[in-house]
Amino acid sequence: MATPRVFLIEFNELSPVLLDEFMREGAIPNFRRFWEDSVVFVSDAGETGGALQPWVQWPSVHSSLPYAEHGVYRLGDGATVSKDQLAAVLSNAGFRVGAFGSMNTNYGRADAHLNGYFLPDPWDKRGKAVPDWLQPYYDITSEQVKESTRREPLTAKQAVALAAFMVKHGISADTARSVARQLVQERKNPQIKWRRASLFDRLQYDVFRKLNAQYDVQFASFFSNSTAHYQHFYWRYMEPERFGAQAADGDASLREAIRYGYQAMDALIERFLSDYPDAILVFATALSQEAYTGPKALMYKANDYDTLLKAANVSARVEPKPVMAEQFHLECGDAQTAQSVLERLNDLQFASDGKPLLQTHLNGSAVFGGCKHYEEEPREDDFIVRKSDGARFPFRDLFYLVDGHRSGVHNPDGALWFRIGRHQIVDRKVSILDIAPTILTLLGVPVPAHMRGAPLPEVTGAVREKEAVA
Repeated sequence: MATPRVFLIEFNELSPVLLDEFMREGAIPNFRRFWEDSVVFVSDAGETGGALQPWVQWPSVHSSLPYAEHGVYRLGDGATVSKDQLAAVLSNAGFRVGAFGSMNTNYGRADAHLNGYFLPDPWDKRGKAVPDWLQPYYDITSEQVKESTRREPLTAKQAVALAAFMVKHGISADTARSVARQLVQERKNPQIKWRRASLFDRLQYDVFRKLNAQYDVQFASFFSNSTAHYQHFYWRYMEPERFGAQAADGDASLREAIRYGYQAMDALIERFLSDYPDAILVFATALSQEAYTGPKALMYKANDYDTLLKAANVSARVEPKPVMAEQFHLECGDAQTAQSVLERLNDLQFASDGKPLLQTHLNGSAVFGGCKHYEEEPREDDFIVRKSDGARFPFRDLFYLVDGHRSGVHNPDGALWFRIGRHQIVDRKVSILDIAPTILTLLGVPVPAHMRGAPLPEVTGAVREKEAVA
C-alpha cells in the first residue's frame, strides 16, 4: 500500500458551533462534504487565560508540546523551540514537505532545513522564505498583513511586483477574476475593503498549490487567519442583539462578514477536495472564538514607531517590527540596550490618571510591547507624560484606534477533522498535542520521544482497517 499524502489545513480559530450552524443552513456545502467523510473531534487547546492564544497553540500543534514545555508565549518567538516539529520530523525521515504560513513554528531557524519549502508567517523575526524566489512575495504580503489595520494600499511598485509574481507562479483564472471583481466593487463601496483578507487567502492557496506540485510534497500545512480577524472585530455586527449598547451601526456588509469568511474558506475547502482527492486532509483550528459581551476592549497601534521612540527619549538604534494587533517587537541588538529601552518606554504614562501607557516585556535583546487596552476612547485632549521630565505628547499623535473594539474572544474548543473516507463523530475531547503524532503515524514515521501527545486510535485504527480490506 502506497504511503498517503497528508495536508494539514490550519484555519485559525474557526468555531465548531458556527461550523455546525452554517452546515445545517447549507451555507458551507464543502465543509459539509468534508465533515461527512471524516472522523470528527472537538479539540482542547489545553490552556486558559493569557496562554490561550493562537501563537501559543500552533507551536503546540506542530511540536506536540504544551506551553509549559515549549515556552512560546509571544508571537515571533516560535524559533526558540529547540525540538523538531512535525514537518522537520517528516523531512528528517526522507519525506518531501512544505510549511505555508503556519503560525509561530520553528521551521525558519537559521540552522533548520526542510526537504521542501517554507513560507514564514508574516510575524516571523527572521522572515527567510525557501526557496529564494518566494522572498519577494513574502516581503510584500507580510508587510501588508502586519500593517493591515492602517488600510494603506499597496504602492504602485508593490502592486506591479506582486502581479508579476502571481502571473509567473500560479495565479488561477478564478482568483484573477475575483481580484478584479473586488476592486470594481470597492469603487462603488469602499467600506468592503475588509474582504481583501479572504481574497489574500485565494492568492496564498494558488502559490501553495504551485509549490506542492513543484516539490511533489507528501506533507504540507496551510495557514489562514482571515476569518479569525472577522470574528474578533465583527461579531457584534452579526449578533447585535447580544451586545446591547455595544452593538454598532456600520456598513451593512459587516453584518455578514463572519458568514462571508466561513463561505470564503468553504471555497478553499472545495479546492483542497478537488486538487487532492486521494490525500488525507486534516482540518484543524487549534482553538476557536465566541461572542465577547464584556467591557469594551479597545485596541490602539502606534502611528509611527520613530515618533513613539522619540517621545520615550530613546536614542539607541532599534528595529521596530509590528506583530499582531497592537503589539510590536523592538530589536535592540543586545540585552543591555533592550533593558534601557524598556525603562524609557515605561517612563510614559497617561496624564489623566498616571497609568502606564504600555505593557512591555524584556525578551533577550528585544522589547515586546503594546498599548494597553481601554474601555473608553481617550479624550481629544488626553496627553501622555514622560515622568522623568514632564514632557507631554497628545495621545492621538502616538496611537490610532484599530477597527473599533473586539467582540470575539478565544475559546479552548477547536474543530479537528480527519478526512479518511469514513464518518464518525467522537464524543470525547482530544488534545491538540495529539495532532502531530497522529499524522506521523499515518505516514509510518515513529513519534519522537519529546512529543507528549498520542496517535488518535479512531483515526489510525480506521485507516488500518481500510488498508486491510484493500
